Amino acid sequence: MAVNARAIPTPNRPLVGIAAIDDAHGGGVWHHRLIENAQTYADLLREAPGSVTAPAWRPNADEFVAILEGRYEVEIDDHGTFEAESDTYICVPKGHAARFHVLGGSHGVRTSVRQPNAQSLPADRRTPAERRSAHSVIPTVQVIDEAPGQLTPNRVRLTLAALKLVRGEANWAHRVMDNETFMTNLIYMKPHDLPAGHWHADCDEWWMIREGTIEWVFDGIGTHQASRGDFVCAPRGYLHRIHVIGNVPGIRMPSVLPNVPHPGPDVLGHARRGIPGFP
Repeated sequence: MAVNARAIPTPNRPLVGIAAIDDAHGGGVWHHRLIENAQTYADLLREAPGSVTAPAWRPNADEFVAILEGRYEVEIDDHGTFEAESDTYICVPKGHAARFHVLGGSHGVRTSVRQPNAQSLPADRRTPAERRSAHSVIPTVQVIDEAPGQLTPNRVRLTLAALKLVRGEANWAHRVMDNETFMTNLIYMKPHDLPAGHWHADCDEWWMIREGTIEWVFDGIGTHQASRGDFVCAPRGYLHRIHVIGNVPGIRMPSVLPNVPHPGPDVLGHARRGIPGFP
């Protein structure tokens, strides 16, 4: 397939969107590395109508799939087959084979988010428990804390529509994924003033934007406005200040290390970046 003259965006960009990625790849079908860091690989896939992936499983890690465009039929070992439209969020537990079939006449766009060593293997006749046992890994930990509507993290299937029905109007935040290496929340906020911000000494943080217009102000990087279909990445050590702008609520989905500290702007250290006197 011929590639557009526009350069393919590199991973970990402060701001990039599905439209720009599609333009750079020349449309059609593509597989794009969106995020690549020590804790997470995130790929963006644009798949042809009618296409079906071969069933595959990961022995040592969960996979987080967000359906961003189109309509899919999803089959996961022990969890059956279901349809998934835009803003359906899927946890494929370690050891469970998954298959994705794009339904209808439009392309499908989805993410694949997992830890860097999460190899993909073809499905076999073993059960998920037998596969995990062969690789000496424990099952996906199911968080048992109470959650509205019992919509606890690591659910095989969760929709934004269901969350809105249970949680109601903004403001609220909901934990979607929570495993050993990364955590994904969904944050629904009304327009608000720019906060003081925070930074992370231990990892990057990145976001998928699903509704509204949200502005990021970075030390040393600049200001970026993002909307539905965009992705934002804050490199490790850079203070970021985030607020919803305009007159409608915004939804962003951050991914970051579990329980990572959030030091404020007055905290300096060897890992701080983007201000005078620091790398």
